[in-house]
Amino acid sequence: MQFIWDHTFGKQEKQDLVVCKPMAIFDAEEEAEAIEHGWLALDEPVGNKEVFYQSRSTRINMARFRPRFTEHKHNGDRIELKVVEANEMVKLLGLPQIYKKYMARKKEFRDLYDPFAHYHPRDQFMIFYTGAPDNIIGFTKQKRYLYQEDYTGPTIDDVYDTQSLAGMESCIHANTVPISALTMDLEAMWAADHGAAHYYLGSGYESSSEYKSSWRGFEWWTGVEWSNNKKKYKRLCKRDSDITNVSDLGNLSLIPDNL
Repeated sequence: MQFIWDHTFGKQEKQDLVVCKPMAIFDAEEEAEAIEHGWLALDEPVGNKEVFYQSRSTRINMARFRPRFTEHKHNGDRIELKVVEANEMVKLLGLPQIYKKYMARKKEFRDLYDPFAHYHPRDQFMIFYTGAPDNIIGFTKQKRYLYQEDYTGPTIDDVYDTQSLAGMESCIHANTVPISALTMDLEAMWAADHGAAHYYLGSGYESSSEYKSSWRGFEWWTGVEWSNNKKKYKRLCKRDSDITNVSDLGNLSLIPDNL
């Protein structure tokens, strides 16, 4: 394991504030332990290496998970899914166009990265459609994490074909119609069927991340442990959105924690 500290921003004249991004490079056999301690794989390489980042990670404990919906339909048609490996071929399916439409519809989000710029052997795309397979209405880019004992293949590409998963992660989802809750349900069900211990939902910051706590088995990383306190999680997300000035962030340590 190698730690990386990306020192992004700081204030020292009138405030004591340092903002940095904690990242790390893990050996392949360390990733199950890494995700258990709140680390997730960054979608973009740093220095041509895959790095993990630390944040308020969120996940669903599959031992406690139950689907939210009894059926998964859009306009009366059942939502089907298929899984494809992450490579340049996904562009031929029109997924970049779906992503652009999604970002245009979700005006509160910024397009911070391109999910089609980099592919790792752990990556896959889950595609959602109704009727014919070419009638794609959404997709999710996912990552697979393995247990140490599953690294038996001669190359990294071989081992990610295993069915034994320490965890799976939803990195980014996009759709042309409002089906996010339904497809998240389907994603978690697929992860459970493939033996994943946890389904990770990425970082949990600001009000737009409150929905992640809607699933039974939800947990969030405090930096020390995994918590299932949904009330505190939602209040922290709201506080994230309420902080709009650097001065508020710099004085955050002086604010009593009444959560």
